[in-house]
Amino acid sequence: MPLATRPNAMYEVVLSSDAELPKENQPVFIFRYLSILEWEEIARLNDKFEKAGEATEMINLAFKVIEKTLHGWRNMKTPAGKEIAFDPKRLKSMLSLPETTELMQAAVSQRPSLMDKKKFDSPSASSTAKSAKTAKE
Repeated sequence: MPLATRPNAMYEVVLSSDAELPKENQPVFIFRYLSILEWEEIARLNDKFEKAGEATEMINLAFKVIEKTLHGWRNMKTPAGKEIAFDPKRLKSMLSLPETTELMQAAVSQRPSLMDKKKFDSPSASSTAKSAKTAKE
């Protein structure tokens, strides 16, 4: 089944600024894999981003890309330790410019984390035996 059609096919991103935190405290951004149709829209946004003349336009386009692919987060907390409910519209008040750039790159690279990769690389629960004869058989 293609990744873009799997309801739970997600990849996770921990910002480099949070990498040294204990794993249970690391804020995690959860992205979903995109179909080619969705990629076309992301490509158009990316083209606009590269041609943008003003910093505010670039920032707004970066957030559009992130919002199109971001599916959720966990361990996101206020400075007082209160859990922050998922709402992509709140990102502008939460992220620095380097963090925004890092998330946008994660959104367009669609690279699974090492943990996600291990899940994909693990042996299939299905039989690996041939299900049909080859044309030469």
